Amino acid sequence: MNTCYRRILLVLAIVVALPAIGVGSPVANVLPGYDLFETTTGTNLNGIPLQGVPLGTYDFGGAIGVQSVGNTDTIVQRLQTATAPSLPGTAPTINLQMLALQMETVTPVDLGAGLNNYFVTLQSIRGGPATTGTMDITFANSAGGTFNSFFDVFYDIRVGALNGPIVNSSDLTLTGTANTWTRTPPPSAVTINGVNIDLNGVNSNSDFWPTPPVTESHPGGGAHVVNDAVPEPSTFVLAVLGFLSLLICAQQWGSDIHQLAQPASPSQKC
Repeated sequence: MNTCYRRILLVLAIVVALPAIGVGSPVANVLPGYDLFETTTGTNLNGIPLQGVPLGTYDFGGAIGVQSVGNTDTIVQRLQTATAPSLPGTAPTINLQMLALQMETVTPVDLGAGLNNYFVTLQSIRGGPATTGTMDITFANSAGGTFNSFFDVFYDIRVGALNGPIVNSSDLTLTGTANTWTRTPPPSAVTINGVNIDLNGVNSNSDFWPTPPVTESHPGGGAHVVNDAVPEPSTFVLAVLGFLSLLICAQQWGSDIHQLAQPASPSQKC
Protein backbone atom coordinates (compact mmCIF):
# COMPACT_ATOMS: atom_id res chain seq x y z
CA MET A 1 0.00 0.00 0.00
CA ASN A 2 1.55 3.28 -1.06
CA THR A 3 1.92 6.37 1.11
CA CYS A 4 -1.02 8.19 -0.47
CA TYR A 5 -3.49 5.43 0.39
CA ARG A 6 -2.14 5.19 3.94
CA ARG A 7 -2.78 8.92 4.46
CA ILE A 8 -6.33 8.66 3.13
CA LEU A 9 -7.10 5.74 5.46
CA LEU A 10 -5.60 7.62 8.43
CA VAL A 11 -7.78 10.68 7.75
CA LEU A 12 -10.90 8.50 7.45
CA ALA A 13 -10.08 6.76 10.73
CA ILE A 14 -9.73 10.11 12.52
CA VAL A 15 -13.04 11.38 11.10
CA VAL A 16 -14.83 8.23 12.28
CA ALA A 17 -13.25 8.51 15.76
CA LEU A 18 -14.08 12.20 16.36
CA PRO A 19 -17.68 11.70 17.59
CA ALA A 20 -16.53 9.00 19.99
CA ILE A 21 -13.99 11.27 21.66
CA GLY A 22 -16.27 14.31 21.63
CA VAL A 23 -14.21 16.41 19.24
CA GLY A 24 -16.33 18.50 16.91
CA SER A 25 -19.53 17.95 18.96
CA PRO A 26 -20.90 21.32 20.16
CA VAL A 27 -21.13 21.40 23.95
CA ALA A 28 -21.75 24.21 26.43
CA ASN A 29 -21.80 24.52 30.18
CA VAL A 30 -22.68 26.71 33.14
CA LEU A 31 -20.21 26.54 36.01
CA PRO A 32 -21.11 26.61 39.71
CA GLY A 33 -21.64 30.16 40.93
CA TYR A 34 -24.03 32.57 42.59
CA ASP A 35 -27.06 34.58 41.53
CA LEU A 36 -27.47 37.94 43.28
CA PHE A 37 -31.11 39.01 43.20
CA GLU A 38 -33.13 42.06 44.21
CA THR A 39 -36.78 41.47 45.15
CA THR A 40 -39.20 43.54 43.09
CA THR A 41 -42.90 44.35 42.60
CA GLY A 42 -45.21 41.35 42.56
CA THR A 43 -43.56 39.52 45.45
CA ASN A 44 -46.08 38.44 48.07
CA LEU A 45 -46.75 35.89 50.78
CA ASN A 46 -50.37 34.76 50.75
CA GLY A 47 -51.32 38.03 49.10
CA ILE A 48 -49.34 40.27 51.47
CA PRO A 49 -46.92 42.44 49.42
CA LEU A 50 -43.24 42.15 50.34
CA GLN A 51 -40.14 44.17 49.48
CA GLY A 52 -36.47 43.31 49.74
CA VAL A 53 -34.13 44.38 52.53
CA PRO A 54 -30.58 44.79 51.11
CA LEU A 55 -27.80 42.69 52.59
CA GLY A 56 -25.15 45.32 51.84
CA THR A 57 -22.28 42.84 52.07
CA TYR A 58 -21.91 39.08 52.03
CA ASP A 59 -19.09 36.70 52.97
CA PHE A 60 -18.56 34.22 50.14
CA GLY A 61 -15.69 32.61 52.01
CA GLY A 62 -12.36 31.42 50.66
CA ALA A 63 -10.30 33.77 48.52
CA ILE A 64 -13.35 35.86 47.59
CA GLY A 65 -14.30 36.72 51.17
CA VAL A 66 -16.57 39.63 52.10
CA GLN A 67 -17.88 41.59 49.13
CA SER A 68 -20.28 44.47 48.61
CA VAL A 69 -23.46 43.11 47.05
CA GLY A 70 -25.39 46.38 46.73
CA ASN A 71 -29.17 45.98 46.81
CA THR A 72 -29.00 42.18 46.87
CA ASP A 73 -31.54 40.64 49.26
CA THR A 74 -31.54 37.09 47.86
CA ILE A 75 -28.52 34.89 47.07
CA VAL A 76 -28.79 31.54 45.29
CA GLN A 77 -25.84 29.21 44.78
CA ARG A 78 -25.57 26.72 41.91
CA LEU A 79 -23.73 23.73 43.32
CA GLN A 80 -22.76 21.78 40.20
CA THR A 81 -21.68 22.30 36.61
CA ALA A 82 -24.52 22.09 34.10
CA THR A 83 -23.33 20.67 30.78
CA ALA A 84 -25.35 20.15 27.62
CA PRO A 85 -23.93 17.19 25.65
CA SER A 86 -24.97 18.88 22.40
CA LEU A 87 -26.61 22.07 21.18
CA PRO A 88 -29.44 22.75 21.44
CA GLY A 89 -29.95 20.60 24.52
CA THR A 90 -30.78 20.37 28.21
CA ALA A 91 -28.23 19.72 30.94
CA PRO A 92 -28.84 17.18 33.72
CA THR A 93 -30.58 18.61 36.80
CA ILE A 94 -28.27 20.49 39.17
CA ASN A 95 -28.74 21.30 42.85
CA LEU A 96 -29.29 24.76 44.31
CA GLN A 97 -29.18 26.34 47.75
CA MET A 98 -30.67 29.65 48.78
CA LEU A 99 -28.08 31.20 51.09
CA ALA A 100 -29.78 34.50 51.90
CA LEU A 101 -33.29 35.97 51.85
CA GLN A 102 -34.37 39.23 53.51
CA MET A 103 -37.82 40.68 52.92
CA GLU A 104 -40.19 43.05 54.71
CA THR A 105 -43.88 43.85 54.46
CA VAL A 106 -44.46 46.93 52.32
CA THR A 107 -46.78 48.44 54.96
CA PRO A 108 -47.51 47.60 58.61
CA VAL A 109 -49.82 44.60 58.98
CA ASP A 110 -50.97 42.32 61.77
CA LEU A 111 -49.63 38.80 61.41
CA GLY A 112 -50.44 37.78 64.96
CA ALA A 113 -48.26 40.09 67.03
CA GLY A 114 -50.00 43.43 66.49
CA LEU A 115 -49.80 46.04 63.76
CA ASN A 116 -46.17 46.29 62.71
CA ASN A 117 -43.68 45.63 59.92
CA TYR A 118 -42.94 41.93 59.59
CA PHE A 119 -39.77 40.42 58.13
CA VAL A 120 -39.08 37.17 56.28
CA THR A 121 -35.73 35.44 56.81
CA LEU A 122 -34.37 31.94 56.23
CA GLN A 123 -34.45 29.38 59.02
CA SER A 124 -30.92 28.32 58.03
CA ILE A 125 -29.39 31.54 59.43
CA ARG A 126 -30.37 30.38 62.93
CA GLY A 127 -29.31 26.76 62.39
CA GLY A 128 -32.61 25.52 60.97
CA PRO A 129 -33.09 23.46 57.80
CA ALA A 130 -31.43 24.67 54.62
CA THR A 131 -33.49 26.01 51.74
CA THR A 132 -32.55 23.81 48.78
CA GLY A 133 -33.77 23.31 45.26
CA THR A 134 -33.00 22.16 41.74
CA MET A 135 -32.55 23.67 38.29
CA ASP A 136 -32.85 22.38 34.75
CA ILE A 137 -30.93 24.54 32.27
CA THR A 138 -31.78 24.35 28.58
CA PHE A 139 -29.26 25.66 26.03
CA ALA A 140 -30.91 27.16 22.94
CA ASN A 141 -27.34 27.87 21.82
CA SER A 142 -23.99 28.52 23.45
CA ALA A 143 -25.09 32.02 24.52
CA GLY A 144 -28.26 31.27 26.46
CA GLY A 145 -31.62 29.58 26.72
CA THR A 146 -34.26 28.88 29.38
CA PHE A 147 -34.39 27.29 32.81
CA ASN A 148 -36.85 25.74 35.23
CA SER A 149 -36.27 25.92 38.98
CA PHE A 150 -37.72 24.62 42.24
CA PHE A 151 -37.15 25.60 45.88
CA ASP A 152 -38.42 24.35 49.22
CA VAL A 153 -38.12 27.56 51.23
CA PHE A 154 -37.88 27.20 55.02
CA TYR A 155 -38.60 30.65 56.41
CA ASP A 156 -39.27 32.55 59.62
CA ILE A 157 -41.60 35.51 60.04
CA ARG A 158 -40.20 38.03 62.52
CA VAL A 159 -41.84 41.11 63.97
CA GLY A 160 -40.25 44.57 64.06
CA ALA A 161 -36.80 43.76 62.67
CA LEU A 162 -34.72 41.20 60.80
CA ASN A 163 -33.61 39.82 64.18
CA GLY A 164 -36.96 40.40 65.90
CA PRO A 165 -39.01 37.74 67.71
CA ILE A 166 -40.15 34.85 65.51
CA VAL A 167 -43.94 34.74 65.29
CA ASN A 168 -44.22 31.93 62.75
CA SER A 169 -42.03 29.35 60.99
CA SER A 170 -43.04 27.37 57.94
CA ASP A 171 -41.96 26.21 54.50
CA LEU A 172 -43.19 27.05 51.02
CA THR A 173 -42.45 25.49 47.63
CA LEU A 174 -41.67 27.88 44.78
CA THR A 175 -41.48 26.87 41.12
CA GLY A 176 -40.25 28.82 38.11
CA THR A 177 -40.85 27.71 34.53
CA ALA A 178 -39.33 28.84 31.23
CA ASN A 179 -37.41 31.79 32.66
CA THR A 180 -34.66 32.90 30.28
CA TRP A 181 -30.93 33.34 30.73
CA THR A 182 -27.92 34.69 28.87
CA ARG A 183 -24.14 34.99 29.26
CA THR A 184 -24.17 38.80 29.55
CA PRO A 185 -24.97 40.75 32.72
CA PRO A 186 -27.20 43.83 32.55
CA PRO A 187 -25.08 47.03 32.41
CA SER A 188 -25.97 48.05 35.98
CA ALA A 189 -25.74 44.63 37.67
CA VAL A 190 -23.48 43.87 40.64
CA THR A 191 -20.59 41.81 39.24
CA ILE A 192 -17.98 39.97 41.30
CA ASN A 193 -15.25 37.90 39.66
CA GLY A 194 -15.58 34.24 40.53
CA VAL A 195 -19.05 34.80 42.01
CA ASN A 196 -21.22 35.63 39.02
CA ILE A 197 -18.84 36.74 36.25
CA ASP A 198 -15.85 35.14 34.49
CA LEU A 199 -16.53 31.89 36.33
CA ASN A 200 -13.96 30.05 34.22
CA GLY A 201 -11.35 32.65 35.14
CA VAL A 202 -11.02 33.88 31.57
CA ASN A 203 -14.29 35.02 30.00
CA SER A 204 -18.07 34.78 30.14
CA ASN A 205 -18.39 31.50 28.22
CA SER A 206 -19.50 29.58 31.33
CA ASP A 207 -21.47 32.37 33.05
CA PHE A 208 -25.20 32.34 33.82
CA TRP A 209 -27.36 35.48 34.00
CA PRO A 210 -31.13 35.09 34.46
CA THR A 211 -33.05 37.59 32.34
CA PRO A 212 -35.17 39.79 34.63
CA PRO A 213 -37.76 39.66 35.87
CA VAL A 214 -37.51 36.09 37.16
CA THR A 215 -40.68 34.74 38.78
CA GLU A 216 -41.15 31.75 41.05
CA SER A 217 -44.58 31.06 42.50
CA HIS A 218 -46.54 28.79 44.83
CA PRO A 219 -49.76 27.19 43.56
CA GLY A 220 -51.67 28.08 46.72
CA GLY A 221 -50.61 31.72 46.74
CA GLY A 222 -47.34 33.56 46.99
CA ALA A 223 -44.64 34.59 44.54
CA HIS A 224 -41.07 35.79 44.52
CA VAL A 225 -40.21 38.14 41.67
CA VAL A 226 -36.59 39.27 41.31
CA ASN A 227 -34.25 41.30 39.14
CA ASP A 228 -30.46 41.13 38.97
CA ALA A 229 -29.19 43.18 41.90
CA VAL A 230 -27.65 46.61 41.33
CA PRO A 231 -25.26 48.65 43.51
CA GLU A 232 -26.77 50.67 46.32
CA PRO A 233 -27.94 54.12 45.14
CA SER A 234 -25.29 56.03 47.09
CA THR A 235 -22.50 53.94 45.57
CA PHE A 236 -23.90 54.32 42.08
CA VAL A 237 -24.32 58.09 42.46
CA LEU A 238 -20.75 58.48 43.71
CA ALA A 239 -19.46 56.47 40.76
CA VAL A 240 -21.39 58.65 38.31
CA LEU A 241 -20.18 61.86 39.98
CA GLY A 242 -16.62 60.58 39.88
CA PHE A 243 -16.90 59.82 36.18
CA LEU A 244 -18.38 63.25 35.45
CA SER A 245 -15.58 64.93 37.43
CA LEU A 246 -12.96 63.10 35.39
CA LEU A 247 -14.76 64.04 32.19
CA ILE A 248 -14.84 67.73 33.16
CA CYS A 249 -11.16 67.65 34.11
CA ALA A 250 -10.28 65.99 30.81
CA GLN A 251 -12.20 68.62 28.87
CA GLN A 252 -10.51 71.44 30.81
CA TRP A 253 -7.09 69.87 30.30
CA GLY A 254 -7.78 69.58 26.58
CA SER A 255 -8.85 73.24 26.47
CA ASP A 256 -5.67 74.34 28.27
CA ILE A 257 -3.48 72.36 25.86
CA HIS A 258 -5.33 73.89 22.90
CA GLN A 259 -4.74 77.42 24.23
CA LEU A 260 -1.04 76.78 24.81
CA ALA A 261 -0.72 75.53 21.25
CA GLN A 262 -2.19 78.73 19.76
CA PRO A 263 0.27 81.41 18.45
CA ALA A 264 0.54 84.39 20.79
CA SER A 265 -1.14 87.62 19.69
CA PRO A 266 1.03 90.72 19.16
CA SER A 267 0.01 92.14 22.51
CA GLN A 268 1.09 88.88 24.22
CA LYS A 269 4.58 88.75 22.64
CA CYS A 270 7.57 89.91 24.67
